[in-house]
Amino acid sequence: MRGPTARFLPLLAAALAFVPSAALAQDESPVMGAWLVHSMTFPDGTEMMQHPGLFIYTATHYSAMFVTGDEARTDLSEEPTDAERLAAWRPFVANSGRYEIAGDQLTTRAFVAKSPNYMHAFPDNATAFTFSVQGDELTLTSASGAVVKLHRVEGTEFPGSQ
Repeated sequence: MRGPTARFLPLLAAALAFVPSAALAQDESPVMGAWLVHSMTFPDGTEMMQHPGLFIYTATHYSAMFVTGDEARTDLSEEPTDAERLAAWRPFVANSGRYEIAGDQLTTRAFVAKSPNYMHAFPDNATAFTFSVQGDELTLTSASGAVVKLHRVEGTEFPGSQ
């Protein structure tokens, strides 16, 4: 075999050699799946009442959206005031991007985020967590000591939905 095809085949073979190991690495991520927030505890020991929160991890990417605060968010009026918009927006956290796992460390880098400052720092906006998975429970602990406990919901209904 001669010409461009002969030069292409070794490159193709080399690329395909990585496919099985990449697929295996994807299957090994212990956090892959959909997780509902069960509780959040802040470094001062304050535990936040449970609010909606959903974390989704694929083999290499994540999306996290959750509500913080002590009170449930209220619905916006037909023509919300700036204060109403701020009250609805402030306790909402949303970001998505890539994640990496090394040992018991999970590091996220948000490509898109509610906070423009956080988002614009990509790819230097790494946030590290110590994590553990026990059955269907995922615990994320931030460097500040905040703890988020999540419950796997892959393939199940959301609470309150029928």
